[in-house]
Amino acid sequence: MIKLQGKALFTASTLLAATGFLLFGYDQGVMSGIVSNEHFLELMGQPSSAVVGAMVAIYEIGCMFGALATGKISDMIGRRNTIRLGSLVLIVGAIIQTATQNLAMTIVSRIITGFGNGMNTATVPVYQSEISPPKSRGAHVCFECALIVVGIGIAYWLEFGLYFVGGEFSWRFPLAFQNVFAIILIAGTFVLPETPRWLVSHGRDEEAKDILARLWTEGDMNHPRCISEYQEIKDGIEIERREGVSSYRDLFKKGKFNNRKRVLIAMLSQIIQQLGGINVTTYYLTDVMLQAGMNHTMAMLMAAIDSIVYFIGALLPVVLVERIGRRKIMLWGLIAQTITLICIGGCQKANAERNTSAAANGAVAFTMLYNFVFGASWLGMSWLYPAEIFSTALRAKGNSLSTAANWLGNFVVAMITPVLFEHITFWTYILFAFMNLIFMPMVYLWFPETKGLSLEQVEILFAVDDIKDDVKSIASNYLEHEQKNDIEKGKIA
Repeated sequence: MIKLQGKALFTASTLLAATGFLLFGYDQGVMSGIVSNEHFLELMGQPSSAVVGAMVAIYEIGCMFGALATGKISDMIGRRNTIRLGSLVLIVGAIIQTATQNLAMTIVSRIITGFGNGMNTATVPVYQSEISPPKSRGAHVCFECALIVVGIGIAYWLEFGLYFVGGEFSWRFPLAFQNVFAIILIAGTFVLPETPRWLVSHGRDEEAKDILARLWTEGDMNHPRCISEYQEIKDGIEIERREGVSSYRDLFKKGKFNNRKRVLIAMLSQIIQQLGGINVTTYYLTDVMLQAGMNHTMAMLMAAIDSIVYFIGALLPVVLVERIGRRKIMLWGLIAQTITLICIGGCQKANAERNTSAAANGAVAFTMLYNFVFGASWLGMSWLYPAEIFSTALRAKGNSLSTAANWLGNFVVAMITPVLFEHITFWTYILFAFMNLIFMPMVYLWFPETKGLSLEQVEILFAVDDIKDDVKSIASNYLEHEQKNDIEKGKIA
């Protein structure tokens, strides 16, 4: 295996995680153009809109079960091997999906593909958070989340180009293309190391020290920075073991680490993302544009352009998250999402009553503005926050539950949105705006700031005073021991 170190290792780990999220985004966007392809619909037996909706949404159920399976698997076989396994499962599903001949085959393949992607989306943020330094961890994860939008954009632009080709190739090729990203992801895991925290938790301390040295001190395992990083990880894991915190049951106990609060706010952060309105604007973007008088070709082009606006918004947290913190981005995002959703609803109401192009174009503009705002706030925060608030023993399990909550919320919104639009029309946007208002005090009261803290410092942020005192005691004893060693070395010299 190639042994990268320093900046090259950090860059490679970020690119690996970014590829995982790019694949996630591509999978999210690829079906939008396929379900309107006449050749595909004919092969599927001209299914009703309800069946098409279920065929699309069943992917989220596969993702949810994949995420739930990841907690124990990741702790057993490691973060890298879990990413490999998830990618292999996804490739199998994508091959079946590409070769599909009927509706049943498509549904089964989407569940398999979703299972693999669910494993990846639950593991990649954990890998990145355990590798990244505290002062840039947030920026790294936010950059990867921005790649979700790039993946969606690639799917949109690819399908827009193939729209003019027509035939089977126009929808089979985009389905096969997702394998390219999965293969790159697998290849990357053979270049990058396992996370030091997972290695220490499995008694492989020397390997962990070697990786910490490559990350922090250009390979020098005796450097004070390397030793202190290792000791901080070791102390945190020892405290976890002493308290016996490692099972799914422990996640829902308050205990000395306040794990119940951690898992509930981690799951809440993902539910906020899904119930904040993003899937309403994404799934019905083309419809909004058709209502504005655009033809189908122009609507597809504008959807592709929207992905660029979305990506620009998603880049903002990369710069801001370690400067202003997580909480401020979350809160201003909820405020801005509320305003833009109300504006979309108002424009839709005016268009329905007066049928004016100004109102229709306003709905398009505010939809794009909403996507910009969401990209600049909750797109990244809902993936970053759960990946950093759990202890090492519970991080994979906790993140698997929060990711499963994301996919479950995604599925629920996908299923109820058509019903909401049918019965309450433009009030659907006002309903989701109200949801954003409800979430504001929850974030303000329950989400502590984690900016600039190491994962071990975040771990004790939620803990009771006894654990905090233990950490201080261990740290002071370690410093005294090191000072004695230094004195003795000085005498010998």
